[in-house]
Amino acid sequence: MKNNKTNARTYKWRGNVIANHELYSPNTSKHNSNKETNRLTREAICTALVFLIQEQPFSKISITDIVKRAGVSRTAYYNNYSSKQEILVDLVDSLIFEINQRLLPYTNELTGKAKEPEKFISVLFEVIFQQRDIYRALQSAKFDYVILDCLNEMMLSNAHDTTDESRYRIYFKAGALYNAISKWIGSDFAISTNEMTRISLHIYHTPMSQE
Repeated sequence: MKNNKTNARTYKWRGNVIANHELYSPNTSKHNSNKETNRLTREAICTALVFLIQEQPFSKISITDIVKRAGVSRTAYYNNYSSKQEILVDLVDSLIFEINQRLLPYTNELTGKAKEPEKFISVLFEVIFQQRDIYRALQSAKFDYVILDCLNEMMLSNAHDTTDESRYRIYFKAGALYNAISKWIGSDFAISTNEMTRISLHIYHTPMSQE
């Protein structure tokens, strides 16, 4: 039976493709049941890894540790992942997807820019804070730089101006945002989301020539 591909995305890790997750919608209840089982298995594995990273260095975590904490078999693990890094990629993708969904109402569909900058930035920091355990885990595993790749991709996909200047303007903004988020995570979220929003808006509205 031919599968109906609904979504595909390729992820890169240090320049090499490490995963190419494709979601399918088979037209049978059996396949749908298997898909749901795999989704729950992946969620259990992702959650287990986040908790384990809080307890020990990422490099010390074994597959045995992960499957025991997740309550799944090694077969189930290898049916979904081939490495610990792939789990981290799944975590990053889920975060970026949630950010995209939450920010969509505050994004201009024609230009791809924020139509309500204050709400846009506020929601962004709220989402990050709500998922802070995952962000901490990614940073601890030294994998948070993948967020920058995803931010670049997300912002470029919403851009309608494809000139070189527009593209590098996006890289500039994404890099600045990533650095601010990274430092905020590293400080263990010492500043409130409201204060981060205030600071970001002040920077957003201040031309570089006036700084």
